[in-house]
Amino acid sequence: MEKKMFKKAGKVIASTMFASLLIFSQTTVSEAAVVSKKVETNPQIKILNNNVQVSGNVDPIVIDGTTYLPVRALSGVLNKIVTWDGRTKSIYISDTVAPNDLKNEISNLERFIKTKDASIANLETSVKTKDAKIVELENAIKTKDAKIAELEAQLLAKSKSTVSLKELDKQLNKDYGDWNGMEFEITLKGDKDDIEVEIEIDLNKRSYYRDWYNLSSTKIERFINSIVDDIWEEYEDAEITGEVIDIDEDETLVTFSGNDGDLKRIRVYEEK
Repeated sequence: MEKKMFKKAGKVIASTMFASLLIFSQTTVSEAAVVSKKVETNPQIKILNNNVQVSGNVDPIVIDGTTYLPVRALSGVLNKIVTWDGRTKSIYISDTVAPNDLKNEISNLERFIKTKDASIANLETSVKTKDAKIVELENAIKTKDAKIAELEAQLLAKSKSTVSLKELDKQLNKDYGDWNGMEFEITLKGDKDDIEVEIEIDLNKRSYYRDWYNLSSTKIERFINSIVDDIWEEYEDAEITGEVIDIDEDETLVTFSGNDGDLKRIRVYEEK
């Protein structure tokens, strides 16, 4: 009985010791899992940018053999701007513009502006040239319009004349066939633009020879002008040529010509 009690007590002690050993072992392993790192500052570490030392307020840090450099010190070397936001616990790094780069950018912008100014000036000159050309063309069109209006007016005047040459010479014979006591025969030939006038008289008839040569040149010219003016009243653009003929001797007594309503040349031949 005592032996059984001893054995049972021994088993309890052994179980208790095993449990204690297990707990100790777990505690040791758990403590071993916590890693400790060696951190130290080393002011002897230098940061050189193109062989020029960069200074800063914070020394480099060495953690387990790895060197860590302060961001703000490096920002000047790398042309960066470093900003700390304490509220969000954030470090913002952004690019900076070097003075030379800024100068180059300004120069490029100035050249760009000058190029644009030159382009604008060229366009303005081109617009002025085109405006001048437009004015020139408008003046030319006005001149053409005026000429067209003039021609239309002339055409209208021509179209208004409904009297034929044959009808007109009948009217002329009625008005001038008996002039200053002498008989004349007036004949119109040609067309509305080019009219030939023949005025015939027989100087062998009665006293016509004496009567004709007793007339002054001025009076004869008035007689011819009256006939020609009546023709131009109907055909104002006609070119007129004509003569007064003695049909007895087939001799020319007067020649005349004119156009545009102006009898430019008239010649009265003297007695032979």
